[in-house]
Amino acid sequence: MRIKVTSDTLFKLAPKLSNELADSEKVFVKNGTEYEIEFYTEVEGNHLRVELANVTLGTPPTFTWYVFKPDVEVTGSPIRLRVTSDTLFKLKPAISSELSDQEKVFVKNGTEFELHSFLPASGNHVRVAIANAFLGPENRNTWYAYNPDIKIDGHKIDLRVISDTLFKAKPALSSQLEDKEKIFVPNRTNFELQSYGEAEGNHVKVALSGAFLGPENRNTWYAFGPDIQIEGTEPNNKPQDTNTAQPLNPAQPSNPGKALRFPGFSGVYYTNSPILQGGNFTWGEATHDGTRIPVSADVVYGMIRIAKAMEEIRKIFGNRVIRVNSWYRDPATNARVGGASRSRHLVGDAVDFVIPGYHPYDVFAELDRWWGSKGGLASATVFTHIDSRGYRARWSYGF
Repeated sequence: MRIKVTSDTLFKLAPKLSNELADSEKVFVKNGTEYEIEFYTEVEGNHLRVELANVTLGTPPTFTWYVFKPDVEVTGSPIRLRVTSDTLFKLKPAISSELSDQEKVFVKNGTEFELHSFLPASGNHVRVAIANAFLGPENRNTWYAYNPDIKIDGHKIDLRVISDTLFKAKPALSSQLEDKEKIFVPNRTNFELQSYGEAEGNHVKVALSGAFLGPENRNTWYAFGPDIQIEGTEPNNKPQDTNTAQPLNPAQPSNPGKALRFPGFSGVYYTNSPILQGGNFTWGEATHDGTRIPVSADVVYGMIRIAKAMEEIRKIFGNRVIRVNSWYRDPATNARVGGASRSRHLVGDAVDFVIPGYHPYDVFAELDRWWGSKGGLASATVFTHIDSRGYRARWSYGF
């Protein structure tokens, strides 16, 4: 991650007006200067707090500085957007004729941008956070672009702290840890991640990219799930899966279908029977018509957990029949269909689905706030994904 100075500016030891600081509390930095940074935090007064990675400034030498946000760009993202047809970037995902001139900006075919991130938005739009440019009369970097007019390449994973928190060397209560095993991280701090995965006690194990924190310069920490959000996905997460089990409306068939037995459960279950009593989603949909049998009781509980969410989604969309593309996937199947290496489908609490009559981006936009920090939500142009991992994760598959 890098920070590029785009206008002669001052790096400061506090997020204040420069005339409120002593000469020893600020240093002049020339337009065009670039520094590697470990992370940045958005703070008051439209400033960024940046942690320089391999250089110090000032006297005494200091790594931590504040800079006026409009004077810099955070760059170094591997994600690139290329405009493939003359288009308008918009402040809302709406038809351009419904927007004022101040709410849209013309972008010419062939223009390229570096992106911090991108997410699905309603009306087949993509919400893009531009890393290396500010557009429009208000110098904004977040816009909505019409998906058919752009092409996005590249992937990365970001962590954003959404509540003051502690990063910990172990997934334990902070009171059980020594001072050197925990570090305070303020709200609105942003990191790039090498990888992440769930851990015990509602924690997430994160491997920071290029950031080393604490007295022991660790880059691997445990974060409390409700205090963070993950945005983005790994490069090879491009699942292509179909389901032979047909949706039943509702799941009350006279033919029970195939008999199934699950680890840790003594009863017999059937492919055409509802997962939840009186529900609409069947064990056949969850097990790929009985061909993907859960490897443990925990996977079965995961199926039940996400089935409750799927029933709620069905109600949100007017009890419309939902087509399930993919539910539980064993490791071999997950690899074969192109799923992420740590996919929630492996633990049974994830579903890829289609609601006929709705574009998946519209489904994402409708469910985003409702699902909140309960788990992951993502869309491709051909399906929507939901999972109940227990913390907020959002991404676009990019296809």
